[in-house]
Amino acid sequence: MANIKYYLYMMKKIQLLLLCLLAAIAVQAQTSAKAKARVAEVRKLYAEAKERMAYNDQDEYPAKSNMETTYYYMAPGAGPIKHYVKYYLSTKETDEGEILSYTTYFVSDSYNSGARKIYEEYLFDEETDKLVFAYGYEENGNGSKNEARFYFYKDGTLAHKDVKVDSEWGTFLDEDYITRTAANLKKAQDLMINN
Repeated sequence: MANIKYYLYMMKKIQLLLLCLLAAIAVQAQTSAKAKARVAEVRKLYAEAKERMAYNDQDEYPAKSNMETTYYYMAPGAGPIKHYVKYYLSTKETDEGEILSYTTYFVSDSYNSGARKIYEEYLFDEETDKLVFAYGYEENGNGSKNEARFYFYKDGTLAHKDVKVDSEWGTFLDEDYITRTAANLKKAQDLMINN
């Protein structure tokens, strides 16, 4: 009799465990579909931003809404580092065309760190001012390459990441680094222009 009770007890536990597992799989499938939809949406925003940037970079009609800056510093163990940062800005204007403020929609940053050459991109939502996409590319000293792409939902949470890293050189970009760097680049632009 005791064996039957124990058997029934264990069957209930196994059933509960299976239900929890199925629920987790269902939630993951929904999240995955939502993430895939967001990735497709961000890729479209990225393509539109690149199209705008190409138009703004034309020599015949230089845009009044681009900004470039270069800065240098010494890093222990890496030596001199030179950053070249380019901002692409949209403007808020009055009906008469007077510019009230600038908003960053895209930033690129290229620099070296020792033997590494690094290039980063940050795409922002112009309405919410939040980061929607970050891309990083790194050439390592041994000829290998690292790449990372981060896609964010409108609320700023991570939707999907795709990171390819040469294990010899270790980690590349992570979510904390890119969100902090994006915020710092936006803050720098705001301090330089919207004062």
